[in-house]
Amino acid sequence: MSNQQQIEAEIEKIHKELKSEPENAELIHDLGVGYLLLGKLSSAIIQLKKAVRLDRTKPSYHFNLGNAYSENGQHKLAISSYLEAVEINPEHIPSLNNLADSYELTGEGEKSLELFQYLVKIAPDDAVAHFNLGNFYLRQNKHIEAVKCYEQALERDWKFTDAYYNIAWVLQQAGALEESMEYANRGLSIDPSHDELLKLKAELNP
Repeated sequence: MSNQQQIEAEIEKIHKELKSEPENAELIHDLGVGYLLLGKLSSAIIQLKKAVRLDRTKPSYHFNLGNAYSENGQHKLAISSYLEAVEINPEHIPSLNNLADSYELTGEGEKSLELFQYLVKIAPDDAVAHFNLGNFYLRQNKHIEAVKCYEQALERDWKFTDAYYNIAWVLQQAGALEESMEYANRGLSIDPSHDELLKLKAELNP
């Protein structure tokens, strides 16, 4: 059974359970997530909005509604949902991270940077937090700051292959080809099938 078929089977099961519990917020939330995973965004939003109406106390409900809005290109509504999640739990990291992404997409770069920096402060040992801050700097063409963040990510998780790739890419762009190759090889020693690292190495060693 494929992943899609598994999700469809779970959705069918939830529909059957909802016949006896039509106001079960958890079931409705899970139904919305199922639709979201299938890319059925309108259905996902309808169900997730209903789950939130039934139970406003669950950060995950607001978070997933925000994700559905975001996937649907409704970034202002996504921001509102993520803020609801953070109001319930100020350290709900998935919501904070996606809120930062949404602020950047709506042109509010300063708010986005503040949030990415805040995530590093509240989760200093989380490699992903440092990596995401690095990605923000990279999108702003602040390559030195980006690389510092990627190095911080690697200090916390030396197997973080995407961090090796991003450093290697920045070094390649700067013309530091030997150093770029070194990072590419370090990443490939962990994941020999990493497509982007393999492509980069081929460019470095044609």
